[in-house]
Amino acid sequence: MITVIAGVALFLLATAGLLAYQNSRLITEQEADSTAVPTGMLMYSVINERFLENEERPEAVPLFQYTVLSEPGEQLSPGETGTTFALCRVPAGTGEMILWDAQNWMVNNIRKAAIQGVLMEHSGFPDKAARKGEKELIVNLEATVKEETGHADSY
Repeated sequence: MITVIAGVALFLLATAGLLAYQNSRLITEQEADSTAVPTGMLMYSVINERFLENEERPEAVPLFQYTVLSEPGEQLSPGETGTTFALCRVPAGTGEMILWDAQNWMVNNIRKAAIQGVLMEHSGFPDKAARKGEKELIVNLEATVKEETGHADSY
């Protein structure tokens, strides 16, 4: 009789352990899924090329760009334009960043360039913004450039 009770207790303990393991695995998967960025939201990339105001490309729609020099006080030869970083909206799922990360990346790099004294010029493309967040991004980046270069208007 004791053997049967011990066997049942051992079976119940093993079953409880298995259920606890499966439950913890499910919780871990759900947490990973909730923190992962859906690939459809990865629709922003920074491209190292200059875009013109009227330029249209289906693979990259420019929202904001800035140009830097290699070193402070560098003199460019005729035809040289420095290095341009353009934040672009790309087809959903093909980008490297979500909107928030793209804005943070641009702000950090604009600040670094301003501190180093190599920030040369910038331009936003508000007419190409397709969402409210993109319009806010352009306004925020332009304000950051003005603030970092010491030309910010007082509010």
